[in-house]
Amino acid sequence: MISAEVAKRYAHGLFLLALEKNVIDSIAEEMKQIDDLLTADRSLLNFLAAPQVSDQDKAAVVRSVFSGKVSRMLEEFLLIVIGKHRNNYLHEIAEAFDELVLDYKGFVKTRVVTAVPLTEPEKKSLVERLEKKSGKKVMAIAEVDASIIGGVIVFLGDQIIDKSVKHQLDLLRDELQAVKVH
Repeated sequence: MISAEVAKRYAHGLFLLALEKNVIDSIAEEMKQIDDLLTADRSLLNFLAAPQVSDQDKAAVVRSVFSGKVSRMLEEFLLIVIGKHRNNYLHEIAEAFDELVLDYKGFVKTRVVTAVPLTEPEKKSLVERLEKKSGKKVMAIAEVDASIIGGVIVFLGDQIIDKSVKHQLDLLRDELQAVKVH
């Protein structure tokens, strides 16, 4: 939970700066490239996390790796993150920044979990209803999880809409267990 809060704070700061400088799209692309690089090869993150390496050496490596490949603003942002020993949150910061950019552009990522795969007309209908509810363009990612038995679970921004059969059965069980029989 702390990682999400830390990531949101740093991502929000970067977003506000990028918005002020009118470079949101380029910073978003650079953050995605950095995240992809760090996800593919964790050796740089491991180096940055090493307590025996001085902060000056870490900054020098970051400058040598990213100088000229990313904007000066993003390079300085990375140095701040590393200087504050928050480099282990870089992936979460990149994800939170991406969500802020999508929100700014009127989009929202949504995860839809069903027991069986949705047909295209079902998915289209669900997306239309979610767009009406959220007021944003929905980017739906469908997942199949047979354990929910039936129905749907929607993760829309900060909301969870659980209309699964499993959830309804759990609620019914809880109600029945709460009934006192004399």
